[in-house]
Amino acid sequence: MKFMLIAIGTRGDIEPFLAIGELLLKEGHEVVGVFPAQYGPLAEESGIRFLPFDKGFIEMIEGEVGKQALGGTKSLWGRIKAYYRLYKTSKEVNKQIFREQIDFINEENPDRIIHSIKATIPIQWGYLTGKPSITLSPIPSVNHPLKNKASIAFRGKDFGKTINKWTFQFTRYATIKNLRVFLKKYGQEDPGQKPLVQALLKETAVFTVSPSFFDLEGMPEHVYFLGYQERNKEQHWKPSEELQEFVQKHHRFMFVTFGSMSNPEPDRKTEMMLNALTKQNIPAIINTAGGGLEEPKQYDREMFHFVKSIPYDWVLPKAYAAIHHGGAGTTHLTVKYGCATTIIPHIIDQYFWNNVLSDLGVGPKGTAIGKLSEAKLEEIITPLWLNPEYKAKAEELSKPLKAEDFDQQIIEVLAN
Repeated sequence: MKFMLIAIGTRGDIEPFLAIGELLLKEGHEVVGVFPAQYGPLAEESGIRFLPFDKGFIEMIEGEVGKQALGGTKSLWGRIKAYYRLYKTSKEVNKQIFREQIDFINEENPDRIIHSIKATIPIQWGYLTGKPSITLSPIPSVNHPLKNKASIAFRGKDFGKTINKWTFQFTRYATIKNLRVFLKKYGQEDPGQKPLVQALLKETAVFTVSPSFFDLEGMPEHVYFLGYQERNKEQHWKPSEELQEFVQKHHRFMFVTFGSMSNPEPDRKTEMMLNALTKQNIPAIINTAGGGLEEPKQYDREMFHFVKSIPYDWVLPKAYAAIHHGGAGTTHLTVKYGCATTIIPHIIDQYFWNNVLSDLGVGPKGTAIGKLSEAKLEEIITPLWLNPEYKAKAEELSKPLKAEDFDQQIIEVLAN
């Protein structure tokens, strides 16, 4: 069977698709991956035939406009202006991505499409062809309600049963309305708002999210929570001698990363982090990754070790605690490996995970990247490091995550 995997987003959005693609390849299926061009090497590592989206999406997120909108100014007016500039830029990028989805699907004629929540052309394709179009996402609470939570577009807060229900109706309406705009623009058949909303809700949906995080009572039978899908990243990576020496020297250390997220002041954010950690005498491995943090020219190399990338399945089992951006994958892995955890959210779904982890009791609730200060970091870091209850709770919650093995069920859901 020929599967097409379509995912739009940063690396955290792509990783579950790579893991799913590897599972399907092992079962003898043909797999074609359609991801932003920057992730071609990752697809090749997984053995997935790769068709690239234009680079514009990631360049937009990592560019100055994206930095200002996703991790910049503290002022409300500044944020409004930054989001408006991002909206204007994204209009052109979205045009290209919608066109490419249509073209790739027509060229490849797959038997099934597995798509992210941002890739919506497959919903119309599945409705018109009768072939299975399946949602795969590391982010829940988008179209399918979770108990006592609003749609993730509203950060998953609890506004009460009536308003919560309305937030999901609004999210579905907006998603399909946007899809129909591009269908019209490119001369594609538009089945209408109601049929496409119904098609969206009838799709099989697989959330690569641990079922232990949520109360799933009332979830439809065709909606599955089948655990975070994690690739073995160590097979293409080896730690440096300096990194190994640092870990051997510091048996208790913090891991800090903002993942794929960037911001307009990485030097200042790093300075804040180092100052707050130094005051508590906390050694740390700091991952500069997407550029949200950066290695200064001068710092205490006995206390801090900087890396540009690092497999989380290598570093997190060794770390005592973690501070991160709140991507779905990083969130799952910090809990899986028993790290006391605080999130510094940058974008919408990360605020959702910030609420989830603080409610679970694995660490103090974090503050938004745009409001970050040295004083607020100290307020977070001190209890994260010194309160043993956070670590104990994280280790308790790690047990069900480590026991999860949904590989066979995932294959059955996707291929049958």
